[in-house]
Amino acid sequence: MNSESTSSEVLFLLIPEYADWEFALLAPGLRRGFGIWAPRYEVKIVAPDEGPVMSLGGIRCLADYTFDSMPADYAALILVGGMNWWGEEAKRVVPIVQQALARDKVVGAICDASAFMGANGFLNDVSHTSNGLAYLKERAGSAYTGMARYQAVPSVRDGNLITASGCGFLSFTCDVLAALNVTDEKNIEGIREAFTSGIFPEV
Repeated sequence: MNSESTSSEVLFLLIPEYADWEFALLAPGLRRGFGIWAPRYEVKIVAPDEGPVMSLGGIRCLADYTFDSMPADYAALILVGGMNWWGEEAKRVVPIVQQALARDKVVGAICDASAFMGANGFLNDVSHTSNGLAYLKERAGSAYTGMARYQAVPSVRDGNLITASGCGFLSFTCDVLAALNVTDEKNIEGIREAFTSGIFPEV
């Protein structure tokens, strides 16, 4: 985590038709610690405008901030995947990501948001993953030259940047929690095991 940040807010950036499941574990892990560790972060939603944002599952979410009103300081920026990472709204996210990376913020991008990162040149010099290398190359086009750094795994953390496939949300959750120093490694691995086995750990 950027030691200069004094904010406890983790910003989840949503675009209409966002993927509900991709942050369903991360948000409560940050806000409530799954009842295992003390919460350290507030969860806030950032959307293109003030209206409700509908998910792939039809869930409407109200934004705390818009792209234009979001704070300058925050602990992490999480780009949630979905179906609309290639339109005009997504173009407005590029300077937001540029500023976050320049300020050494924790940045997470999952599913098509990771392909969006590739399409805008953010993955060329870091280890990363997405929804398959062929998919990433097709979606990202000529701006993406980081094929040698691609890893065919659910989630990859390279410093403060975390990328994941749309099916890698559990590993993505664990990587973001670790990047933010939310709790110790034992607790994080306990949560990974719990959501893999279906048996919640003893507290």
